[in-house]
Amino acid sequence: MMNDVASESMRPAWREPYVWLVVGLPLAAVLACLVTAVFILRGPQALVSQPNPEAVRALAREIAQSKAAAQQPALVGRNHSATGGVRDANP
Repeated sequence: MMNDVASESMRPAWREPYVWLVVGLPLAAVLACLVTAVFILRGPQALVSQPNPEAVRALAREIAQSKAAAQQPALVGRNHSATGGVRDANP
């Protein structure tokens, strides 16, 4: 009877979940450290000394359009509540 209990509790180490935590978490940290070291040892990326003015203007236009589009539902709701519920015929 004593041998039956001992044989059931003696499982291989890789079947125990705590072994995976004890080994796996530090191993994941070491792997992340190695990946970070590779990024560092490759050297810094080149800096852009002078930005392209056309690209800057295009980006500024795109940002302005997206901000205006994002504000549109709020403006419609504000105007709708300010007019007492009468919706404009030309949205």
